[in-house]
Amino acid sequence: MFQNKLFNMALIIIIAIALLGGVSFVLFKVYFSPVNGSPTDDTSAVAKPLSADEMVQYTVDTGEITTNMATDNYIVIRFSITADGKKGQEELSKRLPQVNQIIIKTMAGLSPEDIKGTEGLNKLEAKIMNEVSAIMQEGKILQVITTKRVLS
Repeated sequence: MFQNKLFNMALIIIIAIALLGGVSFVLFKVYFSPVNGSPTDDTSAVAKPLSADEMVQYTVDTGEITTNMATDNYIVIRFSITADGKKGQEELSKRLPQVNQIIIKTMAGLSPEDIKGTEGLNKLEAKIMNEVSAIMQEGKILQVITTKRVLS
């Protein structure tokens, strides 16, 4: 390239440092940038909470489900599941048999001690919400509320 070996080494080191700095900058921006960092970011839009009328409109009731638990007990349980919009609510209504299947399978693996108290119900609702969200294609599930629970 050039006749001077010292100049060649210095040029190679400067280029390597510049490349390393560029790669470090890109990785930092990709992995460590805050989610709500820039106003032009699409993910920074905060979803507004639903009004009471919208909640009623986008909620699907599962009806009473009676099923056996992992022990010799059985449970009568009912949920209200709220979707994020009209399309989500329509899909949730169409998928109600799948939702009931998810609830029955979930309850079949639990004992009465697993759903005891507020913490147990919160875990159950979160588990059902995650599993129902996994089958949804049009919308997403905002919340699952236990509206009835009778354990025997």
